[in-house]
Amino acid sequence: MKLFKYEGYEVRVAPEALTLKPFKKLWARDKSKDKERAMMEFAFLYFFCDPKSDYQYIKDEEDRLEEIKKGQGLSEDWKPDAILQAAIEFYNSFDSTPAILLRVAREGVDKVQRILEKISTDNIEDDPKKAVSVAKEYLTALKMVPQVAAMIQEAEKAINVEEEYGEARGQIEKAMFDDGLDDVADWVSQQK
Repeated sequence: MKLFKYEGYEVRVAPEALTLKPFKKLWARDKSKDKERAMMEFAFLYFFCDPKSDYQYIKDEEDRLEEIKKGQGLSEDWKPDAILQAAIEFYNSFDSTPAILLRVAREGVDKVQRILEKISTDNIEDDPKKAVSVAKEYLTALKMVPQVAAMIQEAEKAINVEEEYGEARGQIEKAMFDDGLDDVADWVSQQK
């Protein structure tokens, strides 16, 4: 989602985000002048949900929640309330195709990691045949790692390109006579 962006060590909220009901509720309930609570909750939303968040490597949502709380300096007993939970569900409903692909690729990495951990922890000291078999399994799984890593890089790149394209499309300004240049070029070519 392009409504939240992390830059300059803070999460920036696009003005149009506040026109969407779940985000507007977070903003409106914070009656303080500086909107500190709302900004903290928007930062939490970004870190918890956005595919570009540095916390997305944590697959288990409870573990991710705990790490974000530590990173944001929230109290140990803090939990998203119903309004923030609704905003999380809304935010997650906007996954683009590259974001979905990135999530699937990260799940693949998680599976490969579990396979490697299982293989490496098998007790193979007493059985030489089992040791050879496990070593083969381990090497086969290791061969998958570069492919999965490449998939993740491509998905991340696609998300960044998608965002940059969307920003450029909305920020490009026409030069003074841009609208008429094509018509003039057509007219000149017809005169030949």
